[in-house]
Amino acid sequence: MTGGMVKSRKPIDTPLWVFQWRGRKMPMFPGLFATALVCAVFVLLVTMLQIRVVTSEKSLPRKASVILLRDDAEGRALSLRAREGGPFPSRFELSSWPGLAGLEAAVQEAVRFKSPPYVPALADLPAENWIEPLALAAKGERVFPKRTAAPVSSLNSSPLKLVPALFALSGIAPDALPRDLPPFEAVVDRAMTSGSWRFLVRLNPAGSVAECVSLEKGSDDSAPVLEAWLRRITFKLETTSGDRWIGVGVGFTNQPVDGTNAR
Repeated sequence: MTGGMVKSRKPIDTPLWVFQWRGRKMPMFPGLFATALVCAVFVLLVTMLQIRVVTSEKSLPRKASVILLRDDAEGRALSLRAREGGPFPSRFELSSWPGLAGLEAAVQEAVRFKSPPYVPALADLPAENWIEPLALAAKGERVFPKRTAAPVSSLNSSPLKLVPALFALSGIAPDALPRDLPPFEAVVDRAMTSGSWRFLVRLNPAGSVAECVSLEKGSDDSAPVLEAWLRRITFKLETTSGDRWIGVGVGFTNQPVDGTNAR
């Protein structure tokens, strides 16, 4: 009987109430083999078995109905009813509303500025009488109106003629214009005086006119005559060296033919 008994691994001096927690050591190969076998079966099942899940589709018949409406009152009423009662009702268009014009007029009338009525204040007239009484002549006395002296004519009887005069436009001051101008021998006609003459003049350092260009569409005969007259004018000397450009205008004034101011 002693040969068939399981030997206890407890020490000899161990009390009876101490439980043996650790069991006997088992070999590792059986556990590894079982784990490898289970993994192989699992991989085989995953790779070989395929499960198809098919969802059932409901087949709906594709059909539609069409209603033809005539272009009359009944057809328009049915069309409006279909649009309002359909799944996609039409949007309300404010511009197509018949009452929009009346609403706009009412709003404009409400916001329009209304000035208060003008009520002038009444003022009393002065009590004084500003009307002078008429002086009446005595009976039998004759009264005649006063005679006014005739105005003395102060017009100069000397003959006048039209002569050209310069005025500054750009590049030159009015005080720098020459006072003594050469005589103008050409005949001043109506076409020459009616134009507004402007010239672009290039002056050399000495003050003489080196070039003259007309800027107006005047008469073909008048422009060369005025350009030739401008080339005879000598302007004041300038401190700057080199040529310079100025803009001048030509007008016409009446001057006496004889006398101190004649030209």
